[in-house]
Amino acid sequence: MSTLYRRDVDIAGIGRATAIAFARTGCNKVALLDLNEIGLNETKHILESLYASANVPAIVETFIIDISLPESVSRTYALVKSKFHRIDYAVQCAGIAMSIGKQTDSLEQFDRQIAVNYRGLWLCTRETFKIMSNQSLDSEAYPEAEIMPIRAQRGSVVNLSSNLAHYAQPQSGAYIGSKGAVCALTRADAMDYASQRIRVNAVLPGITETPMTNPSPEVRAWLEEVAVQRVPFKRFGLPEEIADVSVFLAGNGASLVNGVNLAVDGGLVSGFN
Repeated sequence: MSTLYRRDVDIAGIGRATAIAFARTGCNKVALLDLNEIGLNETKHILESLYASANVPAIVETFIIDISLPESVSRTYALVKSKFHRIDYAVQCAGIAMSIGKQTDSLEQFDRQIAVNYRGLWLCTRETFKIMSNQSLDSEAYPEAEIMPIRAQRGSVVNLSSNLAHYAQPQSGAYIGSKGAVCALTRADAMDYASQRIRVNAVLPGITETPMTNPSPEVRAWLEEVAVQRVPFKRFGLPEEIADVSVFLAGNGASLVNGVNLAVDGGLVSGFN
């Protein structure tokens, strides 16, 4: 196991856990994109501390982005390309959840969830594809990695959806719809970009120990008493467990995996099939 792995670091969510997972598997050039500047800086500090403790030279850059705004997305990805010249892996973690009631309720909150969870992801993916489509295969860019030509890729995209794309729960129509759209987009993009040797897959987390599952004592109590009891393992997932699957799907170890929507939820979705 890599010396970069430490469980004592503060893992606040899936995005941070994913950055750490890439670091401990050897990725030493990381671009962190988020609207939360404080969270970005905290994650950057954690990664730099891990690299320093392992004596690994690395570049970690942060970029503030509002993925609901096309101009913010295009500007930010241009900066990423200018700094790193290529994008080998892109994991799209941004997402919000609002319980807005039945479909007759708040249009404003519905629009906000779609703008971030689906439209924002689409905007980011569009910019990612522009960069990946015009870069060399990783077998050419990193000859020292000795990647088999048949398994080489120009890039790999992992979208974060939700296992709620496969079943419903009350008061969550907009959120469920946005995550279902991510799954559909994943399949479509996987077909469209396979000829360019770009793979696209999605990870569908279940109930995971993140700030999103702790919005209030009432919601947390409901999750513990009702929702988690439906999970065969009877527990919350860890952010690292989602991150590890994302890293696997991104890399050449998953070179024949394309267009997959993979539930990582302790078997919950299986119980609904």
